[in-house]
Amino acid sequence: MSGKSLRVTIDYDGLKVDFEGPPGDVYIQTVRFLEKVLPAYSLASRIAKAGGVAELIEKLGDAIAYQEGEGVYPRKPYTSYPAPEAVLLFLGLRYIEAALGLRENGAALISEIVSTLGRPEKTISGRLSELVRKGYVRRLDRSSYIITGLGLSHLVETHSGA
Repeated sequence: MSGKSLRVTIDYDGLKVDFEGPPGDVYIQTVRFLEKVLPAYSLASRIAKAGGVAELIEKLGDAIAYQEGEGVYPRKPYTSYPAPEAVLLFLGLRYIEAALGLRENGAALISEIVSTLGRPEKTISGRLSELVRKGYVRRLDRSSYIITGLGLSHLVETHSGA
C-alpha cells in the first residue's frame, strides 16, 4: 500500500487546492482544509461581499447610528425588538465597534448581553442557543459569543431599509 498515491482537488468559490500523496496523509490534509481553511475563507468572502464597515453602518442606518464621541448605538431601545433580533443587533454593534477600533474584539459575555438588553438570562441564553444553531452566532467559550458572517448578512437583510 506504500506505493499507492491519492490525489484530491478541491475547487470552492474560486479557491482551488490539490493534495497528493499517501492516502492517509491526503485524508488528513483534506479534513484539516475543510475544517480550518474553508470556514475562514467563507467568512472572509462573506465580509468582503458585505463591504466595509462604513457600508455596513450605512446598510444598517435605520437600525443603528454612529457619532464620533458616542460610538455605535441602536436608534431604538433593544426592548423594542424581539429577543433574537435584539441579541443579533447587540452583537452586530460589537462587531462594528471592534472593526472601528473602539473595542478590542467583537465578543460579548452573556452577562453583558443580559444587562444591556434588559431581558432575563434564561431568555437570552435560549435565544443565543437558537442563533448558534442557525449559524448566526458563534460561542467562543462558556459565556462569550460573537456574531458570524452569516449573522451579519442576516442582520443586514433584516434591518436595511427597516
